[in-house]
Amino acid sequence: MRVLHIDFETSSKLKIGDVGVYRYCEDLSTELVCAAWAFDDEPVQVGSWLPIDVLDHIENGGLVYAHNAAMEAQVLENFFGLTDVNIRCTSAVACYHALPSSLEAVAEFLGLEFKKDKEGAKTLRKHFKTPVCDIPPEDLEVIKAYCKQDVEVERAIHKRLGDLPSKELRVWKLDQLMNSRGITVDLPLAVRVMDIVESAKGDLNEILMELTDGLVERPTMGARIIKWLSSKGIETNTLNKEFVDKMLATELEDDVREVLLCRQRGGGSSTGKYQKAIDMVQGDGRIRGNLKYHGATTGRWAGSGFQPQNLPRGNVNDTDALADEFLRGDINAIRRRAGNVFDGAKSAVRPLLKASEGERLYVVDYSSIEARVLAWYAGQDDLVEAFREGTDIYCLFASKVFDRVITKADKRERMVGKGAVLGLGYGMGANKFKATLSGQGMEVSLDFAQGVVDTYREAYPSIRQLWYDLDNGAVQAVQSGESKDGKWFTEGHTLVYTLPSGRYLRYQNCGLFSNRFDKPAVQYDRPLGKNLIRSDSYGGKWCENVCQAIARDVMADSMLDLHDNGYKLLLTVHDEIIIEDNSQNPDFTLSSIEGIMSKARNWCSGLPLAVEGFHSFRFKK
Repeated sequence: MRVLHIDFETSSKLKIGDVGVYRYCEDLSTELVCAAWAFDDEPVQVGSWLPIDVLDHIENGGLVYAHNAAMEAQVLENFFGLTDVNIRCTSAVACYHALPSSLEAVAEFLGLEFKKDKEGAKTLRKHFKTPVCDIPPEDLEVIKAYCKQDVEVERAIHKRLGDLPSKELRVWKLDQLMNSRGITVDLPLAVRVMDIVESAKGDLNEILMELTDGLVERPTMGARIIKWLSSKGIETNTLNKEFVDKMLATELEDDVREVLLCRQRGGGSSTGKYQKAIDMVQGDGRIRGNLKYHGATTGRWAGSGFQPQNLPRGNVNDTDALADEFLRGDINAIRRRAGNVFDGAKSAVRPLLKASEGERLYVVDYSSIEARVLAWYAGQDDLVEAFREGTDIYCLFASKVFDRVITKADKRERMVGKGAVLGLGYGMGANKFKATLSGQGMEVSLDFAQGVVDTYREAYPSIRQLWYDLDNGAVQAVQSGESKDGKWFTEGHTLVYTLPSGRYLRYQNCGLFSNRFDKPAVQYDRPLGKNLIRSDSYGGKWCENVCQAIARDVMADSMLDLHDNGYKLLLTVHDEIIIEDNSQNPDFTLSSIEGIMSKARNWCSGLPLAVEGFHSFRFKK
């Protein structure tokens, strides 16, 4: 089969990082500067437009490769009218191999003959907003050479890394479909919230000016607030949330308390998500490109664009009512419900996302999926059975800690149990567990924290053994090429783990070092942004990676099944799947979705899955 490699360069009044690929490519100011292409191993061609043979190949379903292929797909749609392109992405393949997603970083790691043209990149950046007709001819030639080189690099990456496995290709295609569908945003709500918050910021500015005799003009002026606090006898070099919250919990002079409250309310960006939605929204009221396939080494999705994986929780339960109050401009109602408009704005981010007219959102969440996977994969049968029977696991473990029956009414004790079940399964020690509880507003002694850690490890010995088995297996594979159980093996300097689903986890450039116990352990390179950084390993970390990867595969299988059953998937946020549907019987539809998601596939038979969902016009927690 003939394969086409392709790349485009564009200019626009818009910044692609601000508005996203979909909004950028549909904008009338966006122009095609040049295109570069090559079939198979033929020489790379470059021009201002695609020739007939290339367009025919694409239109007839020919295979197309690009790096960050969503951009090329959108250019093909918006400039050439070509949709449903049979496209593949070498950036996605790089992520699958636990490499950075950028063309330059992948080429560097693989030691390719072809490298990213850095000088050409500088020239292109100079003309990101220049109309094509105004780009000097000599610069245009540099940009064309840059585009041509990108095709050479992308083709070399494809030759080295190959394709995604067939099932992962299905997952990536679904990811791209979800990104192209997008989700509707309530634009009037976004505008209204921003107006109200900006007005409230003006009030805070006046209060700060008066309290500090003009030294501090805005809550964001951290250095000046620190200087003013010093004049009041309070020394600090930070105004982070933890410090401000801790100070507000103590006895303070009235003016100090007011200044810190102003900082707490107005120091952060409570409107950033609203501005992002306004920047990204397209003519049909939807924002697109909000997911990144294989955003973590484990294969889990990361957020992109609007970043739905990173939404503030807020302090309001009835966020639908809050959204209506913002739309009405009812400041008093917002304050009664949220305390102040800044906290209200944080709580109103989720309902900013909504269903289209005549549809509903179905939001279904896997309950404690990582804790369930951990118990199942470790063979901790008593815990698996407790999950299967619907036992409150947090109360169950807290009862072991406090040596009495703990119920949901025992909120403090149950919080200890919850923190332990969710945190200690990956080898967390007493110091970190103590800090975790402290972050949740519960102070305990180090001796108590150590006692909880010891109780967990004694209660669930199979989980503890899993840490050792995974760590020993990784070391064995690096030393001899394969672990005794056959789950770990090496490909050159790459360490590979075989998941129950058959998918592989990869760890690049592995080697051994002596850990703090003077025992051999594995070091590897992991992607962080455009770079690879060196990372140490230990049993709990391997366990966390494996369990998160298994949970991801459960999620991915459900997403594929839901898609095959005709459901319109929009997003996945952590352990949630969000679907849009116009069903006339929403309760039945919700039950059907939950049934598909709670089914354990053959590869994870016996895993005690549980899901819980709701349907609503607006997104909420």
